[in-house]
Amino acid sequence: MMNRAFANDPLWISLVERFREACVLRRNGRHAESEHLLQNELPQQITAWSKQPLPAGVDRRSALETMFQEEQRRVEEAFFVQKLVATQIEEQILPKLCFMIAEEIRDVVRAEARAGRSLGENLARRMTQSPARPRVQFDEPALDTEPHLQAA
Repeated sequence: MMNRAFANDPLWISLVERFREACVLRRNGRHAESEHLLQNELPQQITAWSKQPLPAGVDRRSALETMFQEEQRRVEEAFFVQKLVATQIEEQILPKLCFMIAEEIRDVVRAEARAGRSLGENLARRMTQSPARPRVQFDEPALDTEPHLQAA
């Protein structure tokens, strides 16, 4: 990979990051911002990078073309993964979460009905109470088991 040859070059790193940003902006439909980077900022960075000496046998044009292709591929792969994750969240996680919340609401309503309170009374009572405790409780560390710092 050509990028490894310039891994410690700040100009190259900045150039790659700006091109990647332009690709992400374009992919997100922000074409004007992407074009601004591609037309105004990147040419200046490429010029600055091109003026510095390179190791023997390194072709600048080839390095840039390889980087452009790799970064475009990375951005496309990232958006593909994002789409897969979003689909999984939408199709699998959200329905389960909604079901869990609905079950909890049903349990509260049933408990309140058994206690003879109406939903309105329950809501009014809960609004005047202190905030709900978290359902997950963490063990409090015992005072004598906490590490102590000693001065040397």
